[in-house]
This record gives sequence, C-alpha cells and structure tokens, in this order.
Amino acid sequence: GMQVAVPRYGIDGVVALHEEDWDVSQEEQRATSIKDPSVQVAVFSRIEVHIEADNTDFRNRTFLRFERLIEGKGESADVAEARRAAQREMFPDRLVREAN
Repeated sequence: GMQVAVPRYGIDGVVALHEEDWDVSQEEQRATSIKDPSVQVAVFSRIEVHIEADNTDFRNRTFLRFERLIEGKGESADVAEARRAAQREMFPDRLVREAN
C-alpha cells in the first residue's frame, strides 16, 4: 500500500495497491501502473483519492482508494473551482472582499 495524507480533511491512511494492477519497486520507492506504464507514483507525488467513511459498529473507519495521478505542481482549474464551490457551501456566511 501507499501512505497518503489529505490535509484538507485531516485524514491520513493507506491506499491499497493491488499486485495485479501495480508494479511496486521498494528500492526506487515508486509504483508503476501495469495497465498504463506512464502512470508512476513516487514519494511526494500528488494523487486524487476517493474517501469513504464506514461508521458501522461505531468504529469510524476511513477507506481511501486511488483515483488518478495529478500532473504538475499546481491546482488545475477544475480542482480550484471545486475547492471554491466547497468553501461556498461549507462557509455561506463568509464575507467576500470586493475588488476596488
């Protein structure tokens, strides 16, 4: 598996990498997708994960699943817009500064 941190939600955990889908090199600390060798996840790579909460039996477990590798260092336009939409939904009373 791969240890990941999601600081936005204060979540960290392990994303399972199944052997039939990934070639994991512990010496190089890199996982390469068998289906698409151009997808390589290394230390400090930015990835998108699916977060699922399991509250059965009052255990509050969190499951993380790999979705895709995020190319580049900055945020893409769709990620930035999704972040702004989430902030508007979470904090509707927040004042917005007007550009003058």
